[in-house]
Amino acid sequence: MRKIFSVVIICQFIFNTSWALPFKGTEIVMSAANQTAVQAAMKIAEKGGNPVDVAVALVLAMSVTNATFASLGGGGFALVKMGKSIEVLDFRERAPQATSPNYFKNKAKDASMTGGAAVAVPGIPAGLWELKKKYGSSKIDWSILFDEPIKLAQKGYRVSGEYSEELATNAPRFNAAAKRHFLKNGVTPYNPGEIFVQKNLGRVLSEMRNRNIISFYSGRVAKDIVDTVKAAGGDMTLKDLQDYKPIWRQPLTTNYSGYKLYLMPPPSSGGIVIKTALSLIEKLELAKYPERGIEEYHLLGQILSRAFRGRTMIADPDHQNVDTEKLLSKQYVDDLAKSINLAAASSITPLNENDDQSTESKQTTHLSVMDKFGNAVAMTFTLNGDFGSGVASENFGIMLNNEMDDFTTNPGEPNMFGLVQGQGNMVAPGKRPLSSMSPTLVEKNGKIIMALGAPGGPRIISSVIQVLYRTLGRNQDLELATAAPRVHHQLLPDKLFVDEGLFSPEIIEGLKARKNSTEESWQARIYAVRNVNGVLEAVFDTRGEGAAGGL
Repeated sequence: MRKIFSVVIICQFIFNTSWALPFKGTEIVMSAANQTAVQAAMKIAEKGGNPVDVAVALVLAMSVTNATFASLGGGGFALVKMGKSIEVLDFRERAPQATSPNYFKNKAKDASMTGGAAVAVPGIPAGLWELKKKYGSSKIDWSILFDEPIKLAQKGYRVSGEYSEELATNAPRFNAAAKRHFLKNGVTPYNPGEIFVQKNLGRVLSEMRNRNIISFYSGRVAKDIVDTVKAAGGDMTLKDLQDYKPIWRQPLTTNYSGYKLYLMPPPSSGGIVIKTALSLIEKLELAKYPERGIEEYHLLGQILSRAFRGRTMIADPDHQNVDTEKLLSKQYVDDLAKSINLAAASSITPLNENDDQSTESKQTTHLSVMDKFGNAVAMTFTLNGDFGSGVASENFGIMLNNEMDDFTTNPGEPNMFGLVQGQGNMVAPGKRPLSSMSPTLVEKNGKIIMALGAPGGPRIISSVIQVLYRTLGRNQDLELATAAPRVHHQLLPDKLFVDEGLFSPEIIEGLKARKNSTEESWQARIYAVRNVNGVLEAVFDTRGEGAAGGL
């Protein structure tokens, strides 16, 4: 039974927050950012596909419908539970071999954001192939996963309102090929509801269907990518693509409120920050304060600011030692807890005085899939910024990432989202940049009962934390926890970002009275699935477009 809130919070919740009832099934469920893609993946589920098959089908369909963040030219992470195995697949983009810590020193100011130099070696095709090869069902051939995505590319699909707006906003930074492939007549953005056909991308998908990923990493698709990147000012080579390999890693784990959580390890900062925050939530007994009250949100902000303190000490573990033992030690968490005051917000010294925490791109995406056996995939993938580098490959129209901007490209200077990265995150050949992507799995009594994640840079982490806290710590329904107003604090800037339009004036004033510097702003979008007593639920965040489905 749901708890009764105070009068102020009731008014805030009823009038300022909307939510969608969860999709419910008994065999398999999924949540993702695009309805057309979910419908395509449903056909794989109906044929007997397992969660990995469904997840791969979702990504392939979204590579057609959502080039803003889901193009084949990006990368990401997947947290996978299949059978007895729970593993992380790291298919994050890598810096080309020609790069170095000073790679951007004498380049244009926006070179890490727009153009060929911004492009890191893509990992999505290699990641999908690796997932399917290791964990896909023998009932579903690799080629079957491409049937619907190829149809969407060759026959077209109806453009969504959000995608139309993103095209209009980003078209001015497109290279000539991107304008030709993504705009009507190479000039005008597609309007909502108009049919968008991508025959050249369909050719890429056909190559992948027939020859797996060979062409993408060493054939004519690879040549198209390399030639385009070089023409746009970058230094990627065919060898960079040929040498790309995804990496299987072990997840971080933690216990919270009687559940076991599986979290992202470095080069994502998500797992360490989430584990720190949940430890502080339990230590400070956050659940004893009124739900969605001033005290709860004040303490959440202070907990988040402390949890983010260790983020700048994290980097690609294959290139730098990450002292996770120190960052997750009881003494470190105890010291953080002592610095939090219920009466007033206070700042805390960064671990590295040269490091700043601000905003990465929110143009990432996430999908969650789970079946009745507890097999699950939580996958977050991205191009980094809107339409990545703004560069599409000349012949095939593959939108390419601008993941190089997630490195410390110019020491001491902010990246495109205002983030001054740590020294451990300097550019290096073959290195993967620091990330906030946080796909997460939750286990109870030896069975996975929830999978979730979000897009939104560092706000991914704070949103995942708050949904975990409300569902596991407060025993709240998943759809209400997802819709609940959220806050975000990342240490620097010393500011509490509150969900835009979802807080009552009384809550805002109460937070300010406790010396919080508040600012209304966007929050990350959660895509989650959950098993509740044998009934599978799928929820998407109504803060943006999304869909849920299943059997």
